[in-house]
Amino acid sequence: MKFSQKFIFSCLFITLFLLSSCGYSLRESSRQLLQQDLVLISDNSDLNLELISQLKAKGNKIFRVKNIENENGLIIRIKFHELNKFSGAIGAGARTTQARLDYVISYELSSKRKIIIEHIYESTKYLSFNQSDLLSMEREEKILVKNFINDGIKNMEFLLASKDNEN
Repeated sequence: MKFSQKFIFSCLFITLFLLSSCGYSLRESSRQLLQQDLVLISDNSDLNLELISQLKAKGNKIFRVKNIENENGLIIRIKFHELNKFSGAIGAGARTTQARLDYVISYELSSKRKIIIEHIYESTKYLSFNQSDLLSMEREEKILVKNFINDGIKNMEFLLASKDNEN
């Protein structure tokens, strides 16, 4: 090895050693919505039911109505939750090659009768469209919906964590 390669390698090694020894690590997922009693006020749409199942998978207890005994828990009120699908083709006889999925969730997070956060989370993903393989596209769309909802939950956790840091 040349001297310059040894120098670069040793600098990289020293930097990684210093960062790991001082306790630096990448941020892990927040524990704001983990193993809590949550009140979720929403309709029974497919998106909201998927949201409930993902929140339950994190070990949360989900209540669908406000209980007197659960006033200390976090209340999530889903105001608007939808997924829109768009596709387009240009010109005569043109085929659609891509579909766009727009995800929107508007929610309100509150506890003890105080509104903590009102927020609208929006995300867009593109899905390659192939007329000959519609079944795989439907599976891919279901995966994207789960990813959208997971990103929405992460957004809620981020806003709760940033609200806690302000106080």
